[in-house]
Parts: sequence; structure tokens; C-alpha cells
Amino acid sequence: MTEKAAVRVLKRAKATHIMIANAKGGVGKTTLTTNLASQLSRIAPVGVMDLDPQASSSFWLQLRGKRDPQILSLNSKEFDRGQVTRSWLAHQVSQRVNYVICDTPAGLQSPKLDQLLKDTDILLIPVAPSQIDIHATAGFVKSLLLNPQYRARPVRLGVVMNRVKRNTLSFQKLEKFLSSLNIPVVGLLRDTQSYLRAVEEGMGINELRSFAEEDRKGWSQIIQWIRHIEKSREVEALERKHALKTIEAGTTQLLDTH
Repeated sequence: MTEKAAVRVLKRAKATHIMIANAKGGVGKTTLTTNLASQLSRIAPVGVMDLDPQASSSFWLQLRGKRDPQILSLNSKEFDRGQVTRSWLAHQVSQRVNYVICDTPAGLQSPKLDQLLKDTDILLIPVAPSQIDIHATAGFVKSLLLNPQYRARPVRLGVVMNRVKRNTLSFQKLEKFLSSLNIPVVGLLRDTQSYLRAVEEGMGINELRSFAEEDRKGWSQIIQWIRHIEKSREVEALERKHALKTIEAGTTQLLDTH
């Protein structure tokens, strides 16, 4: 098998799990979830797991219907009732999609957060430019960094600035706060009615005819950051596989000589 073929197998073997989370409600988790799903569905099959009791992402999927590219709902009543394990569900998901995007409820904390972190590869934190949102996000990031599951298996963190209006005092405060976290700002979503129009049609903003260039640039940054992390994971997986083969060959040779 060539190296290129091996990479394809590795990508299919495990879907990239992206969690959208912030303990504060109303910061745009569902907006980020649905539009990210729409963007990534242009690249590979995508599934959305809606854990928010409000079920806004699930409603968006219903509105979308069979529109191409189709986006799967990955909600599992059996998993919610404890009838199947997390590892079984993760395996089933990986056979169907390349990306899993998880929309989470406000107030997310342990033990539910711990469970989700076990399968998460990327955690995107949407932040809105208000003092209340900034304060709540600071508390969420602090609790996340101190979380035992996160410390045992850190995931890649990225911040998405939502409902941004440049050259405003609130935007400047948000920039200052985010620079103090040492977490990359991977994209800026401007304050526009286009997101409302898109969700009402079960679409992403990128599927609107009026997809503005400024919005295109913001989403391009987010997708490029995610793809860069994916490539890094693939290289790391190949390096681990090579290291294991080297160890296996060395131990086999050692045993054969005795």
C-alpha cells in the first residue's frame, strides 16, 4: 500500500470529531454548528450530533431535508438511554461520515463534558462581543483547562469570534481578552442577517447566492485551520505506525537470536 493510500485509510478509520461548546448560552453555537456542517459537507460526508435540549441543529436538519450535499443526523436514542456504548456509537459513526460536529447545550460541565472530550479532536469555542459573554467564556476556558480528561488527553482548541462588528469598543475588548488566553482565533463571523436567512432555509451561509466575500474569507480561515490539524493528525498516525513496525521488527530480531 502506498503512503497516499495509507493516509486515506487512516482518514476513514476515524471521523474527525469537532465539538462546539461554551458554557454561556446565546453565543452562536448552533450558528457555528450548522454553517460548519454546510462548509465541510462540500469536502466529505458530515454528520451532526445535537445534544442541546432546544434541538435547534436538529430542526435545521429537518428544514434542510434531502438538499445536497446531504448532512446526516447522528442523534441516537439508544445511546441517550444507555443501551449502547460510546465506543460502539463512535465506530458506527466513523463508517458513515468523515466529520462529526457536536452541538452542545449551555452550562456544559462534568461529567458530560468529560465523556464528550474522550472522542473530541477539535473544540471550537464561539464567543460574542459582550462583557457578559467574555466573563462566562473565561470561566468555561478555565474549567476546561483544569478538567482531568482534558489534561490527560488535550484536544486542539480554537476560538471563533461571533457577531463581530469591527472598530467598536466591544470588539476591541474581545480581541484583548482572547489574546490573553493563548488560544488561536481561527475565524471571525460578522454580524449579518444572512445567517438568519440561511437557517430558515436549512442552508449554510455559503449556499446563499448573496454569500459576501468578507464572509467567505472568515469561513475559509476556519476550514483551513481544521484541515491543517487533520494533516498533522495523519502524519502523527503514520509516524506512530512506522515506530511500532520498527519496534516489532527489532524485538523479533532480538528474540530470534536467542
